[in-house]
Formats: sequence, C-alpha cells, structure tokens
Amino acid sequence: EDPDKPVRRQSKSQVDIVEDILRKADAPLHISEILARAQKKFGVTLDRESVVSALTKKVSKGDRFERPDKHVFGLKQVGR
Repeated sequence: EDPDKPVRRQSKSQVDIVEDILRKADAPLHISEILARAQKKFGVTLDRESVVSALTKKVSKGDRFERPDKHVFGLKQVGR
C-alpha cells in the first residue's frame, strides 16, 4: 500500500481527521501543517477557520486536544 496515497474515509469528521494526523505525528503541529497533511493523506481540503474553531472548543472543554502555542494543536497526554 502506498503511504502517500490519500485514504478516503467518508465517515471521518474534520476533528477525527485532525486527531488521526496528530496521533501519527506524535507531537503538536501548527494548523498549516495539519491542513497540509489532511490534504496529502486524506485527499480533503479542510476549512482552516472551521477546524481552528472546532479544536479551540475541544481544548476549552478539555476534550482530547491541547493548544501549547498560538495556532499549534496537539493531543492531550494521558494523566494531564
């Protein structure tokens, strides 16, 4: 299987795609890098403002994501 070939998964939400990208990266990423990886891996163009809004809401609720810096998102580490 070609690792650069986009993977089509119609059932994944934007947030699920971002979570998958961050899990594979194993480190926080800038939103621009997240969007580039979504395009390359999933063949989808995510709306920057929509994704930032959704992730910011998740961060404020303590749900899955953290925001270590401006425009940088990562997955919350277990135990934090």
